[in-house]
Order: sequence, then C-alpha cells, then structure tokens
Amino acid sequence: MLIVAWETTSACNLKCNYCRARATAEPDPDELGTKEALALIDEVASLKPLLILSGGEPLLRPDIFLLARHAVSKGLRVSLATNGTLLTPEVVDKIVSSGVSRVSISLDGSTPEDHDAVRGMGCYLLAMRGIENLRGRVDFQINFTITKRNAKDLLPIFDLANSLGAKALHFFFLVPTGRGAEEDLISPEMQEELLRLIDLERSRRTIEVQVTCAPQFARIARPGSGRRSGGCLAGTSFVFISRRGEVYPCGYLPMLAGNVREQRFREIWENSIVFKALRERKLKGKCGECSYRTACGGCRARAFAKNGDYLESDSTCNYEVA
Repeated sequence: MLIVAWETTSACNLKCNYCRARATAEPDPDELGTKEALALIDEVASLKPLLILSGGEPLLRPDIFLLARHAVSKGLRVSLATNGTLLTPEVVDKIVSSGVSRVSISLDGSTPEDHDAVRGMGCYLLAMRGIENLRGRVDFQINFTITKRNAKDLLPIFDLANSLGAKALHFFFLVPTGRGAEEDLISPEMQEELLRLIDLERSRRTIEVQVTCAPQFARIARPGSGRRSGGCLAGTSFVFISRRGEVYPCGYLPMLAGNVREQRFREIWENSIVFKALRERKLKGKCGECSYRTACGGCRARAFAKNGDYLESDSTCNYEVA
C-alpha cells in the first residue's frame, strides 16, 4: 500500500530538540489552504493510500477534521500523527466523529524525565492523559525515535506500549535533518545491536512492530513473522507532501520531486526523475554492491545527509559486503 504523509501545518505547541519540520508557534503563511487541501485529497484518493495527517502539530490546523472527514468520505484510511498533549476528551470526540482510524503519539522515553528532556516540562504527563482519553475509542500507536539519548530505553518502551494498550510500536532511527543533529546519531554498531533486539522482542510479543529509517532491518529480521521487515520505502511506497505542497520521497530526504500547486500529484508520483531513480535502485558504493540492495537499499535520506547524494552508500550500515 502507498503511504502518503502530509505535513498539514508547521504550527506546533512544542519545540522538540530534533524536530524534522523545525516547527514554529505559528503556521506557515504559505501552507496549502482549505480549498487546495481538499483538492489534494481528491487527487491522491485515486491511488487509495494510507493518508497520514502530520505536522508540526496537526491538531492546531483549524480545518483538520474537515480534511479528515473528506478523506474518509473518499474511501481513504486516515491516521493522525500528534504529540499527544492536546488530546482532550473533546478533541478525541472530534477524532472519532471524523473517522480517523489510528492516532500515532510520539514518545521519546518511558519516563517523564527522558521524554520531557526532549519536548518540555510536563509533556509526558499530558501525552499520558491524551492516551488515556483515546483508550477504547480510537486505535493508537507509539512512535519512538531512537537517539544516543534514549537508546537505553528500548525495552522499557516495549513494556510501556504494551501496558498502555497500543496497537503498534514504531521505531524511527534518527536522520540528521531539521533540528536533528549528527551528534545525536547512534553508531552503526549500536544500530545493528538494537535492530537485533527489536527483532527478538517482536517475536516474543503480540504488538505490531515496525522500523523506519533503518532499512537494514530487512537483512536482520527473521522470516515468517508476517510483518513488514524493512527496506527503504522512500519513493517506492512512501511519499511526503510538505505544508506548501512540495513532494519529496520522504520527510527526511529533501530531494524535490515536484509541487502539487504546479502539477497533479499522480503525475509527480509516476513520472518524477527522483522517484524513478529510487525505484531503479542503481545505487553507488557499498550499497550498490550489496546482495541486499533490493531488500534493503540503505537509508537514502542518511546517504544524502552524509554525502549530498541520495544514491550513495548509507554510512550507518556496518555490514561487510563480500
């Protein structure tokens, strides 16, 4: 299934340390307006994707529930990505009535100390209250971005997600874009160790587990689990649309493929040179020589961040190519 992540706004009530969007207190004045947003939904609907409404903080966009309802009316499965602090009972009522099928909540640690160190004092408690308001009403998942700061928290976050009743736990490996800094990256050796631990733990638990921005998981994951095991999805089954209508392979890879204000989305998706190159996978360096080139392909965003070339090798992989 195609996944379309749409950055509906840059506005956010928080200022997180590694924010990809460099979110601000106020919305970008050049964000897609309601009419443009509805037209975009109509355009992507023909591809029947999973539509993720993200930000910034999407709950700060005044028409967000109008957009969600419209997408659901077009037959789309809609997910809402939030920091969880604004999930009051009244907001959850609106989420339910709009037809959103899942809410993802970002946590940066299993304790208030770790989470609040990234997002601000009191954010953990507010997110927990938001999750409590969701429970039994809307499916939710936990998104956990792995950095040097919180890598130690991997097993506790598994336990927390289970205890909260989350439907899924998605691990994101930091890409140094936006406010994310290269010094926050874990080492290739630690990435390998954590991916093996994630694979072991998901075999022991019933919660749905996914890994993003570490496509090496495709090499490590045990076969037969029935769950997606990795591989870089950017430009193949994942696409990112910015608040201004710019289309990118993913939110961490700033290779512009087009703009929905100038071209139809489907034309960009099917004909962009950037997307075609990613699908052909004519990769360079070690990634191009690797036997896992098709299954994994390395993280194209990290290759770009390190080398300025999205087809170069992923420096966060320590696999030795024979």
